[in-house]
Amino acid sequence: MIVYRDGARPEAAAARLARLRRLVDRGAVAALLVEAGELEQGVLDAVSPSRDDWGPLERRLRRLLLAAGQAYLAGVRGGNAAPHLDAARAALAHLEAGPLPAVIPIRPPEGYVHYAVDPAGYALAAAAYGREAGAGRAASALVVGVRSIGTSLSAAVAAALHAAPGITVRPRGEPGDRRVVATPALAAYCRGRLASGCDVLVVDEGPGATGETLAVVAGWLASLGVGRERLVVLPSRAHGMPLAPEPRQAWFESIRKFAPPPDDARLARAAARFALAELVDLSGGAWRACVPGAAGLPACVVHERRKSLCRDERGRCFALRYAGLGAWGDAVAERAGRLAEAGLGPAPLGSADGFLVLPWVEGRPAGPAAARDRAFLRALAAYLGARARVLRTGAAARTGPILEMLEANAREALGGRDAGLSAAVRRLERLPEREAIVPDARLDLHEWIEGAHGYVKADALDHGDGLRLPGPADPAWDLAGAVVELGLDASAAAELAARHAAATRCHPREAAEALAAYRAPYAAWRLADALLSMREAEDGDRLRFRRRAERYRRALGAALRAADPAAGSARSR
Repeated sequence: MIVYRDGARPEAAAARLARLRRLVDRGAVAALLVEAGELEQGVLDAVSPSRDDWGPLERRLRRLLLAAGQAYLAGVRGGNAAPHLDAARAALAHLEAGPLPAVIPIRPPEGYVHYAVDPAGYALAAAAYGREAGAGRAASALVVGVRSIGTSLSAAVAAALHAAPGITVRPRGEPGDRRVVATPALAAYCRGRLASGCDVLVVDEGPGATGETLAVVAGWLASLGVGRERLVVLPSRAHGMPLAPEPRQAWFESIRKFAPPPDDARLARAAARFALAELVDLSGGAWRACVPGAAGLPACVVHERRKSLCRDERGRCFALRYAGLGAWGDAVAERAGRLAEAGLGPAPLGSADGFLVLPWVEGRPAGPAAARDRAFLRALAAYLGARARVLRTGAAARTGPILEMLEANAREALGGRDAGLSAAVRRLERLPEREAIVPDARLDLHEWIEGAHGYVKADALDHGDGLRLPGPADPAWDLAGAVVELGLDASAAAELAARHAAATRCHPREAAEALAAYRAPYAAWRLADALLSMREAEDGDRLRFRRRAERYRRALGAALRAADPAAGSARSR
């Protein structure tokens, strides 16, 4: 089943170079490292879409990244970043002088967007390796970054070890059949470096659920003559891989690896900047102990963002939550500000080190009774209408990925039967082109907080433009989400569509037809999402997600029957 989306977006290479020059001039070392890594990823994916190469372009990109990594570490450590910024400026000039593709695909580096991966933590992991190996051997290591995020993480590692810039590779192919495809030039360069007997450091945010990426890169290195005694892995954590086969789990357990330390100094720095103290970790489902009535709610802890509850000197509570590094974090902070200006949430205090500070919303999660509460339904309609107005994208909603997901997920759920799927696909295809917004994409009842001032939507910033579907989408995605999550009947759904049409100045019939068309896709996606969470969840959460999956399966069936009543009648006979 399909849960994730391809978040790549086209960007003019000249525009990215200009932005990097501005970051160098500002001394914005964290954003420089992240966004220079995105440049390297985008250029290499554009010029070498089917294999990894080694030539003048790759060398120039690696020089830029090493300078950015050195500047970043100097900034983090309170040192002088100016010489490294000068080197980055010179590297940018060399890139501008050579041919580059006009447009490059920029892919979200998942670790920086969602999982609070810290380049400084990787530098600490590299330092731990350096203490064990010795400074000389560490400096001679071949550093291999795994794209996408490995571009910048490997630069931080190389800078910490005073090593050469290294290389990056991208495993290609479908899950379960991935491989590294290298040109003879890249293989020759690696063999030349390996002839000295140096260690090889593989740097990635993994191991992920299956560990396949790290294993594939290690296998390619083995084909070049790298034995286990010379292989060192720098992952984001030294455990995990719940979906990996047992031999791969045993391999990962046995290899030399150095992961970032568990303590993240960024939280304390961000809290201190806003004079906040008494930090209480809310990550990994711990928020359920701090929110009244939340004890029985589901949480897939491996996919939660880092977040903490803290207080100021007057005792007021705030949420300190990860928003993202670089432009990704800036976009989330800007989105929070626009929603607050529209009266749809608390105004952020600001952001630091990738973390956003928001006033804590007191109250308890809404329960089933809210779905029958007229006040809640009015608040829901007002929220969706206002959100559709203030988070417009100016681009047309893309239905292609949604259609692909609907067909794949529904056919698997139905065991290959049609059962109204063809009619649901046609209904979505017939919709007129509509402008995309950044949707909420999580309309679960428990995401609404019922407090002294009514209902407030929580967790409204990231899901609509994150790693999972839908991404920027038709406003009807959220309308359908509300109908499915709340179990609204036909009359309530029609009222919600009418209110939304009035708020967004679209024709009521258009809103109603779009809502009807998106019910099946929404249910199909949430079914897949719940099944994936069930596989990765622990203990009681696994049962909670199983129940949710069955609810979404029923919602999908109902949506398909509504799309093609004849299919439902045929089954009943």
